[in-house]
Amino acid sequence: MLGLFVAAFLLTLCVVTAGPSAGQERIVSKQDADRIFGLNRTQWEAQARRMVDSQAWKVWPGSGEQGTGVIATDPKTGVGLAVRPSFRDPQGPPETLVVGSYYPVGTFRRFSDQTRREMEAAAGADLGTAYSVAVAFSSTASPAPGFDVVEVIITRTRR
Repeated sequence: MLGLFVAAFLLTLCVVTAGPSAGQERIVSKQDADRIFGLNRTQWEAQARRMVDSQAWKVWPGSGEQGTGVIATDPKTGVGLAVRPSFRDPQGPPETLVVGSYYPVGTFRRFSDQTRREMEAAAGADLGTAYSVAVAFSSTASPAPGFDVVEVIITRTRR
């Protein structure tokens, strides 16, 4: 049952299925982004607490006043998903939303600027003009054995 909850949550909250083939990239939906950007920090913290209480997610503490992030991993595949909004203050919506996909180290041989641009264009098309998107690639050795990371960084455009 818990596995179904995690699968359903991953599909409805933040759908990011970045893989070695960027051409099949599915980015966070506009509906999901609108919902998260509609929360203040207190509401997000309550949501994160409920997710962590499900035992499928783990807390990913934010630095300072930014807010709590959550991460879930699939022990069978070693793939993880992290959601981390960043807040300026407790009353307002997040300034940014970072959705990270974590893959076993070595999944990607290298990340090209072309791949990054294609992913940003796909995410921009998915989210529309209300948001701006940047994509970042990195590798990390911690926690062991390490991860290749694709982060989609979403901000609301100023109007």
